[in-house]
Amino acid sequence: MIVMAASMAGMMVPTAAPFFFAYGRDTRRPAAVVVTAVIYVAVWAGIGALAYFAMGQIMMPSSLVAAAVAIVFAAAWTLSPLSLRARKICRQMCVRAPRARGLRYAFRDAWTYAACCVACSAGVMVALVVLGMSNAWLIVAGAAVLLAYKLPNRSALGAGSIR
Repeated sequence: MIVMAASMAGMMVPTAAPFFFAYGRDTRRPAAVVVTAVIYVAVWAGIGALAYFAMGQIMMPSSLVAAAVAIVFAAAWTLSPLSLRARKICRQMCVRAPRARGLRYAFRDAWTYAACCVACSAGVMVALVVLGMSNAWLIVAGAAVLLAYKLPNRSALGAGSIR
């Protein structure tokens, strides 16, 4: 369970790097950045532990059909209104992090970002669990897909967007 929790958190931390950099730049409060990072890692470690528990309770079929269904689900979820809204918020927070005025705001911002990250990443996470979280290459590929998915688009970085 600890390995699964660590691998899930380890996979998702690089995808949050743009947010952590923006948060550090905009808040200029190291303690707030640490709080947001700890909460983010804890959320994904908890999801990894839950995935480990679920995989122990359910026999995952290993077939091309199951893999195809998982990939189709991931694509459908990625295009769902909830996922698109969460991705928009993730991207906005990566371009311009909220200005925290104390640790209370850091907690709020961390939970907001983590919740949006979970919502926009859920389809890919389900596909990874079905395809095999024990495969290091799949984890790296999943992290790369999620990082690309969450990065702000170039139009958001244009002149006038960042003040």
